[in-house]
Amino acid sequence: MDVSVIVPTHNRTDMLLQAVESVCRQTVKPLEIIVVDDASERPPEQALQPLKRYGAVIRCIRFDSPRGACAARNEGAEQAKGGILMFLDDDDTWEPEKIERQLAVFRAKPEVGLVYGGRLVVGDADRDRVIGRIMPKARGRLFPAILYENHIGMTSSVALKRELFIEAGGFDLRFPALQDYDLWIRCARLTVVDYDGRCNVRYTVASDPDRQISGRKDLHAGAVALLQDKYRREIEAQGALGKRKIYAGNYFYVAKAKRRHGLLAALPWCVRSVASYPSLKALLLLSPPGFVRWMKSLPFRFKRTPAPALGTRKEGNA
Repeated sequence: MDVSVIVPTHNRTDMLLQAVESVCRQTVKPLEIIVVDDASERPPEQALQPLKRYGAVIRCIRFDSPRGACAARNEGAEQAKGGILMFLDDDDTWEPEKIERQLAVFRAKPEVGLVYGGRLVVGDADRDRVIGRIMPKARGRLFPAILYENHIGMTSSVALKRELFIEAGGFDLRFPALQDYDLWIRCARLTVVDYDGRCNVRYTVASDPDRQISGRKDLHAGAVALLQDKYRREIEAQGALGKRKIYAGNYFYVAKAKRRHGLLAALPWCVRSVASYPSLKALLLLSPPGFVRWMKSLPFRFKRTPAPALGTRKEGNA
């Protein structure tokens, strides 16, 4: 149950220091923090020295030329000494009990190979102000339900056993985006998935969407095409209706990334999503800013489908 925390970084020293400090402040300390510098203009190793006052073991690995965050994660995982791997993006931070709560799930349920959690959404201008909460919803044997929707979510919220990461093959460097979703699909085929039930990650939404892969409008279409080709057989096995739902969800991911750049950029992909299989969330992407917040303020609430119990199969809605 020793934990190795892997933090890829590139030219974001100030944010990196906040991310690593949030690991140093955990109620349960990791075995090591591995910072993988993807050829930053100014290596961050010297800036990290003051954080060693917490008693943390901080190891730095540096690439001579940029290779991307997922290559950095794979390198960190290869050199990790811990049996549990946790990844943290340099623009995110953890709440103090993240490691403690996820290790508790592994101890209580030895059959679980991957644990994830919810996230607090914050802006880069004020990371203390929470603007949204995304709670975990699905657990158990998530394949093939995960083909329909990325139930697990972002890299910074996940802990997984090192042998699972190796068996699944790590991050696929061919993907320009959605690399985490691709890995979760492969992990879900191999293991039981559970969640810690808390929002222990502060996920930062950049005001400039081009500063984040999740906001880069030019990357997601290619990633979706690669995803559909890679899992063609698995998608076909879901039948005609299942395929339509999966494709609708894929197109929604593209539309969501493009929506941060404007309505016209998102419109064609919203149309493709709805044409594949109609969904309210795709239509809401076309709504004016603030409309969704207004809907949430209404006195009534739509009932949500309960998360499936361990060992059950959840049909995801695209």
